[in-house]
Amino acid sequence: MSIGRGAISSVIVDDNIYVSNGYKDTGGNANFIEKYNIKDNRWSMINSTLLPKKFANSETYNNKIYIFNGWGNSHLEILDLETHKITKGAVNRAYTGNAGSAIHNGKIYVFGGSGLNNAATTVFSNRFQYYDIASDTWNPLPDMPTARETKGKIVNDKLYVIGGFNGTSSRLINVYDLKKNLWTEQYTMPAAISGHSLAVSGNKIFIVGGYNNQTFLAYFDTETNKLHQLSSNMIPRRHATAEVYNNKLYIIGGNTTSITTSAIKSTQVADISESVLSDNKAPEDISETKVYANARKDGFIINNQNNSNQFEYAILSEDGKQIARGLAYYNNNIDLTKVSKGTYIFSYKNEKGILKKIRIIKQF
Repeated sequence: MSIGRGAISSVIVDDNIYVSNGYKDTGGNANFIEKYNIKDNRWSMINSTLLPKKFANSETYNNKIYIFNGWGNSHLEILDLETHKITKGAVNRAYTGNAGSAIHNGKIYVFGGSGLNNAATTVFSNRFQYYDIASDTWNPLPDMPTARETKGKIVNDKLYVIGGFNGTSSRLINVYDLKKNLWTEQYTMPAAISGHSLAVSGNKIFIVGGYNNQTFLAYFDTETNKLHQLSSNMIPRRHATAEVYNNKLYIIGGNTTSITTSAIKSTQVADISESVLSDNKAPEDISETKVYANARKDGFIINNQNNSNQFEYAILSEDGKQIARGLAYYNNNIDLTKVSKGTYIFSYKNEKGILKKIRIIKQF
């Protein structure tokens, strides 16, 4: 992009990705939309008269982009992609920042976030509503089961609200059935995630980047209701945006710290065709649970008959925060005596480069 931008939103129309708002690596909030033409591999400025804001949302319908939310912003701006002119829609009486949104059959669904109606950004919202494009009205829906800043996507008439933050990163996936008008299923991911981006390809929802794990890449299969974590060479980032085009996953912008100068200009693209995913897919993310009751003797061995090499590992809390790092050898005891009691995730890559995770429970 022209400059680094974090806390952005995006939509895809035909061969173009449109990126709105966010904060700039030079400081302050952005008031413009840039267009990335995928076929030409080129960025261009579309409009620079938006209201400046960050952690807002955007959706597209009938060649228009609807931009809304963001902390302290109740306005709905509508950009016409033919004229590049902006008009205003109905004021949102339940606006938040860092919320999720998704569009389906002419309705924009908006959920969660923080700073409801200009409250403190540490006050998390469970508000759920939709904007009806035809009638230009905002309408309430049943509250989310858990208040949090979050993201979500719609697949086969169901809204999947994935992860988020409400003081700690969330492992929850909540499902809202649009036909039944009810919150129905709830799933728990093996890893907590927040500050992430989502994009849909078929029945898969890709989860990209994150606050604590900035190289996180996975997809949730809405047919099997399972999460599959992937390995990649993605640049670490959080609060980015993501889109899918012709079996390619595009991730754009974002940042690495809370300092605005860490905002990122770059766009990366990954092949997500089925053959590539089959080769990349790791086994179940949390493959084992081990219980160690005696702290003086705590430890375990990762057996490998064909390999006694050294490898690097990380010990994470259940919400993804790193507790410790170290080096270990296959077929040798891995010492856990300095780890306090609790439940942790032991994470490492095996000799094939596949990420493996083991849940460890220390009782004493």
